[in-house]
Amino acid sequence: MQLTRVSIKLVTFLLVSGFAVLAFCSCKETSQKRVASVLYAGSLATVMENGLGPAFSKKSGIEYKGEAQGSLGAARMIHDHLRSPDVFISADPTVNETVLMGAGNGNLVTWFVTLASSQLVLAYNPKSPFADKFKAAADNQIPWYEVLATPGLRFGRGDPTIDPKGYRTLFLFDLAGKHYNNPKITALLGDTLNPEQVLPEVALLARVEAGQFDAGIFYRHEVVAHKLPYVTFPSEINLGDPKFSDFYGQATYTTPKGEHVKGAPIIFTITIPRTVQHQAAAEELVRYLLSSGSLLEEYGLGKVEHLAGGDRKQIPTDLRSLCSGI
Repeated sequence: MQLTRVSIKLVTFLLVSGFAVLAFCSCKETSQKRVASVLYAGSLATVMENGLGPAFSKKSGIEYKGEAQGSLGAARMIHDHLRSPDVFISADPTVNETVLMGAGNGNLVTWFVTLASSQLVLAYNPKSPFADKFKAAADNQIPWYEVLATPGLRFGRGDPTIDPKGYRTLFLFDLAGKHYNNPKITALLGDTLNPEQVLPEVALLARVEAGQFDAGIFYRHEVVAHKLPYVTFPSEINLGDPKFSDFYGQATYTTPKGEHVKGAPIIFTITIPRTVQHQAAAEELVRYLLSSGSLLEEYGLGKVEHLAGGDRKQIPTDLRSLCSGI
C-alpha cells in the first residue's frame, strides 16, 4: 500500500513528536535525579555552602542548591507555598510541629529526624575596643553580663519572630537572670524587639565581623566556622545540655502569630516535606547528612542520636536504618 503525501507528513510528525516527548521525559527524569534543593536554618549558611553542600555534590554528582532563612520564617514560606524545597533543615523541632505538621497545616511535613546539636555563645569582634573585656570574660575573670553593660558597647541578636536563635536568646537572658539571681541581666535586652539589637539572622554575623557591632549571640557552630573568638555560657543557660532541660523549659515565648515555644536543648532537624520535586536526590542528601557526623563536628556542631519525630512510617524505607528506635 502506498502512502500519500499527507499520510507521510502525518507519520513523520508523529515520529518527531514522539521522540521529542521521550527526550523531554528523559531530561526531566535526569534533572530530578541530579538536583536537590535545600531550605535550611540561616545559622548553617557557612556549614552548608562551604562544607556539606559541596562535599555532597562531589561525592554524589547531584547538584546542590541551598537557601538560608530563619527557620520559623522558612517554615512559613513552605506553609504559604512561597518555597518548595526538596529538603528542609530546621534549628528547632517545634518549628516542624507548629507550622508544617498536622491536617491544619496540610500535612506538609509528616516526619523529621534529629540531625545535630549546638549551644549559644557570645561572639565578639577581635578588633572591638572592648575586645580585652570580652577576653577577660572568656577567661572567667569578669562576668560576661557586666561586659555587655559597658556604656557604648553594641551587641546584636536575632529576630525572635522569625528565628529560633532570636527567641532562644530571650530564653538565655531569662535563664541567666534566674541562674545568677540578677534580674538586671534580662534588662540588658530592653524591649523584646529592640531595634538597636535585633537583626535578621543572615545579617547579624556580617555586622559583627565588619565591626558595626562589637558582639552578638550566636550558635557555637557559626562562630567556629567563621573563626570568631567567643565567650561560653554555663551549661545551665546555654541551651546545649539535655541535663538542664527542665530548667530550660521555664523560659517561654509566644510569637506575634501566636506560636508558643519554650526553652529546650538546641537540636537541628531534617525532613523531606511534601513539596519535594526530586525525591531520589532528596533521600540521598538526607542519607549523606545523617551519616556525616565527623564533618558536622568539624564545623562546631554536636553529634546527636538520630531520633525520629512525627509519623515514623512515613520515613523513606532506605533512611530508617539511620534512625534510632525504628
